[in-house]
Amino acid sequence: ARVNVVGGYVIKHKFDALSQERSLSGVISAVNQLCLVLKDRNTPPKIALLANKLRDEFGADIALLARIVKNVKVLSPEFVSPAAAEEAGGGDKMNARSVGFTLSRFMRLVSSPKHPVMLFLDDLQWADDTALDVIHTFLSDKIGSCMFFVGTYRDNEVHAGHAVFDLMKKLESSHVPTNKVSLTGLDREDLNTMISDALCLYPRICKSLSEVVM
Repeated sequence: ARVNVVGGYVIKHKFDALSQERSLSGVISAVNQLCLVLKDRNTPPKIALLANKLRDEFGADIALLARIVKNVKVLSPEFVSPAAAEEAGGGDKMNARSVGFTLSRFMRLVSSPKHPVMLFLDDLQWADDTALDVIHTFLSDKIGSCMFFVGTYRDNEVHAGHAVFDLMKKLESSHVPTNKVSLTGLDREDLNTMISDALCLYPRICKSLSEVVM
């Protein structure tokens, strides 16, 4: 909410067990969501200005962007070409490096210090190395994008060689500032406090219920 207040944009996606069958769909879904947010949060003149910037940046490659990010059409109807509309599968059938490069170019134009983009990806234990490579491309871009990334995963569902750890190493190698926060489960006292607050009851009354939940 605070990101939105200062003029930024928050986009998010939750990975699941099917994500590895559609490796890039999660990241592309988040960027598609960003197009809708841009449309809703900006005036028509600002949308027209953004469309002009995209047109100047991508040129003939705008069809490639439209093929990957279908919702870019909400910024300008002309961004949908017959060839792009007929493509099935979108970014999932493309090379991950090409997708990452194209999306990074898009992010440079739509993000800025005044309008940063926060990308939140949940359940990264279901993400594969292809999706996380694209995230690395986003975050290591030194040309001009303004992004803040938050990723979460369940540490009891990842092994030592999981791609999420490889992403952390790559970000460090690329000198991208990172912070890792480990969250433990609630203890009995904290759980009882949370339940008593939710039910508006004294903690002593909720103890038996807390034991059941625990």
